[in-house]
Amino acid sequence: MGVLPDLTSDGELPAGVHAANWHEFESRFAGSSPRRLWLSSRLRVLVGLAATTGQLRRIFVWGSFVTAKPAPGDLDILLIMDENFEVDRVAGPAREVFDCTRAKLRFESDVFWARASIGNEMLSLWLDTYQTSRSFQKRGIVELELP
Repeated sequence: MGVLPDLTSDGELPAGVHAANWHEFESRFAGSSPRRLWLSSRLRVLVGLAATTGQLRRIFVWGSFVTAKPAPGDLDILLIMDENFEVDRVAGPAREVFDCTRAKLRFESDVFWARASIGNEMLSLWLDTYQTSRSFQKRGIVELELP
């Protein structure tokens, strides 16, 4: 995994997808406020539950959490699952990760997911869309290493 670049003068990651391990990600984005600590703990639980399926392949995080904003509103996450992933087969607490309403309530996260079979072209299109802020500026996304 790479080293995260410095934030821009606007407090955002430069455009692009930036790889990070958990240690670097948390040291950069998790510890500067109680809100960030709490959201980081929610992210850890959410990813841990997704990993219990045995089919988690990639994790992307974008939005206010990967900025300098002291109190991000929520987490924005894209999970790429195995080609054979079937959400109907997910049992127990992990099921909440793949239910957008429950994920928002329990994890304060907007969780999107797709199967790896969407392919690189479609994934690139999605990531390009997620890099565009509400003010139509490009900003970075973090791809986290798998737990």
